[in-house]
Amino acid sequence: MPCHLRPFFARLATAVAMAASACAAHAAPPSAAAAPKSPVWIGFDDAFGQKTNTSAMAIEWGIQAAMEEINAAGGVLQGRPLKLITTDNKGVAARGKDNFIQLASTPDLVAVLSGKYSPISVEMLPEAHRLGVPLISVWGSADPITEHAHQPSYSFRVSLKDDWGVEAMMKRLSTKYKVQQACAILPNTAWGRSAERVIQDKSAQSMIRFPVVRWYNWGDASLKSQYQGCLDARTQGLLFVGNEKEGAILIKEMAEQQRSQRLPVVSHWGAVGGTLHELAQNALPLVNVDFIQTFSFIHNRRPRAVYLADWILKKSGLKSTHDIPSPVGAAHAYDTVHLLASAIEVAQTTEPAKIRDALEKLPPFNGAVRHYAKAFTPQRHDALDKSQVLFVKLTPSGQLIPQ
Repeated sequence: MPCHLRPFFARLATAVAMAASACAAHAAPPSAAAAPKSPVWIGFDDAFGQKTNTSAMAIEWGIQAAMEEINAAGGVLQGRPLKLITTDNKGVAARGKDNFIQLASTPDLVAVLSGKYSPISVEMLPEAHRLGVPLISVWGSADPITEHAHQPSYSFRVSLKDDWGVEAMMKRLSTKYKVQQACAILPNTAWGRSAERVIQDKSAQSMIRFPVVRWYNWGDASLKSQYQGCLDARTQGLLFVGNEKEGAILIKEMAEQQRSQRLPVVSHWGAVGGTLHELAQNALPLVNVDFIQTFSFIHNRRPRAVYLADWILKKSGLKSTHDIPSPVGAAHAYDTVHLLASAIEVAQTTEPAKIRDALEKLPPFNGAVRHYAKAFTPQRHDALDKSQVLFVKLTPSGQLIPQ
């Protein structure tokens, strides 16, 4: 029996024995069933309304899998169930900010999880600190999500961080593709600026240089001019930051180039947080792209990773762990809910300020992504590090295959 289920079954056995004893002795009259205890809420905001986005669904799977497991084992605070409340920001930062305020007003809400879009998490930061409600990013990687002037900090992250994630992308270009002169194509957002800062800081210490950085705006219909700038400068590889729609535009336009003009690409993971394989299916095999990740279900024997994969397959009807979309979102969210449940028990309250304090004092937890000896400290609100980095290839059927 998995260790995390033993307390639940022990309580169940005790309850059954007590009930049998009471019935045998006829010692007490029948009584009404105990009233259900009030729930403890966790909020989650993401771009559910964007049809090409798969991250929101995957994150919700991870949240629900952890909640179901925790509730089956007795919930939190002596029997209170965890429950989820979601909002849809549709990819709009201002809407995400308003959604955070709405979620934060929920009685007995302990934290709000934010999803795929770093600029939306950054927009939520002032409200998290004004209202005193923990904000936990389970996907967004921009450094300012956890690096800011607010004290005490109410923002946490169980996800990749650009400081070490973009550095790993740079090293991938340098070591695998022997690139010395690289180009970067970045979005004109907080996410793109976060990546640029890392490129500027880290390239001075590495073997790879970035003489060309090109910018684009959300909604741009073409990246041809940005890519041509990379070719004109005779760079040997491309670091790309974007989501599935921009990734599809880039890949399709690169596929139209002569083979000798198709640079090797190392891409940030937003591009595989959606249906990129459908948007650029025919072009995908023609372009050499590696995508950064922090987690894969494939060949993963960590007990909680296996449990989560099995849960998703049963609930979704998917046939294989290879087919689970946006796997990092599911795994990050699953671990985050377990860490939050632990914080609730440490704090012995649903008061958000005390949950914030408790997150910095958590006992060890062996999660789906990693073993968290100490998930957060007062000085470090990022639960993952560069040891979680891996790279994957995207197949035309949507599978993310570790390299």
